[in-house]
Amino acid sequence: MILWICASVLFISHPSFGWAQKTGPSQYLAEIKQFRTQKDSVFKYGPDSPIAKDQRSSFEGLNYFPVDYRFRIAGELHRYARLRRIEVPSTNGNTIIMERFGRIYFQWSEKTFWLEAYRSLETAQIEAFFTDDTNGKDTYQIGRYVQLMPIEDGLYTIDFNHAYNPYCIYDNLYVCPLPPPNNHLPFEITAGELNFGTVIAQ
Repeated sequence: MILWICASVLFISHPSFGWAQKTGPSQYLAEIKQFRTQKDSVFKYGPDSPIAKDQRSSFEGLNYFPVDYRFRIAGELHRYARLRRIEVPSTNGNTIIMERFGRIYFQWSEKTFWLEAYRSLETAQIEAFFTDDTNGKDTYQIGRYVQLMPIEDGLYTIDFNHAYNPYCIYDNLYVCPLPPPNNHLPFEITAGELNFGTVIAQ
């Protein structure tokens, strides 16, 4: 059996999406809808689509929570003084080498939370693999991923409306890094991509 390492970034580059926290709700919503439409097209017709070949003809698009402006959050990334390459457990029981980059601290409901952030050795993209209280219900049991986008002076946007599933949800030929246990958020992230095949009334 051929295995593919789970891609840590999407096939389509994110536009700005108001990473500087200045985009208004209307423009922000329009950008998200445009990106999701493009992503669906790539997943259905792209030569490198993660959707299993026998499912592409019936694929009608991914499903998401309603866009929630509150989940676009500015956080402070504390970069580790010593960056280390570590073995991150993966979905096939082995490990994937990634760079342990830092911790992103952010506020939610007047409380401070943090997530461990990793940097891909292939793309240099910084992201967090996380779990929350929606996993196994509305979202993928394993967890989801979210990219961190720089603003300025150590501040990054962590936008859970762009939280997405690892590719192993679409095809078990993919091997994906698992969220670390300390990256569990003890509340529901009702934003971003739903479990594959799940639909929530908008």
